[in-house]
Amino acid sequence: MSTSNLIRLFLLGAIWGTSFMLMRIAAPVLGPMLTTLGRVLLGGAALYLFARSRDIDFAWRRNAFTYLIIGLFNTAIPFALFAWSALYIPSSYMATMNSLAPIFTGVFGILLLAERLTATRVAACVLGLAGVAVLVGVGPTAVTLNVVLGVLAGMAAAVCYGFAATYTRMKASDLPSLATATGSQLTAGLALLPFALPGVPHAAAAATGTVLLAVAVLGIFCTGLAYAIFFHLIATEGSSKAITVTFLVPATASIWAWLFLNEPVTPGTVVGIAIVLCATALALGLVDKWKAAILSKA
Repeated sequence: MSTSNLIRLFLLGAIWGTSFMLMRIAAPVLGPMLTTLGRVLLGGAALYLFARSRDIDFAWRRNAFTYLIIGLFNTAIPFALFAWSALYIPSSYMATMNSLAPIFTGVFGILLLAERLTATRVAACVLGLAGVAVLVGVGPTAVTLNVVLGVLAGMAAAVCYGFAATYTRMKASDLPSLATATGSQLTAGLALLPFALPGVPHAAAAATGTVLLAVAVLGIFCTGLAYAIFFHLIATEGSSKAITVTFLVPATASIWAWLFLNEPVTPGTVVGIAIVLCATALALGLVDKWKAAILSKA
């Protein structure tokens, strides 16, 4: 990876790591749905302006349904699930659940694309679930019903990401990636409107400057700018290298939350995250690639 793209990769990891902390700030005040709507609309607007500057053709009539499905499962539902889980679990837990997405992408590849079920994929799935169990069992947060439900919501969000990635390969592989990103954000915003608008009166009374700033950063930077960087990395370095940002996010999320929210980082947190990231490396095929690279240099 070039030096400039390596910098972009670490910047993306730092940006996405803040998103979980920011949801922990905004969601308890605005509610999960309104927090998600604000993030999606601001992110969609930023992406739209960027796409228009690149003269991207969205072909709305032909692609609207595709944008909607991707928008629901890659944005609206998982963002809302994470915003809800932010009410009950630490940022490190959410970021670790997010890291399960490549594992579930592999599962949907088997179910929808008839990809081969391998021992490596089975091991990745089992190891990922074991990592989650370790994180929840020995992490810094007491295990309560709400904590368990928050973890399950985060895992459900990762399942949505896995389906969305597979669906995108099936239905949107010939579309400009920036058009898919922008169109899916805007349709997700429309889908969220009826669920989020009832929370506006409460939010108007309860919102503070800090909360509104958190939503603005979530939308403009953690969604709009982050997607632009991510798709640039995909275009210039390939998806297999771009997706390695997954390994940076749990660490950066834990650091940001430790610095600004005083969330503890315990040995249990580190061990649980490490196990999940090993599972993710297996699911992405990175272990075999690293082994081959080491052997080629030997």
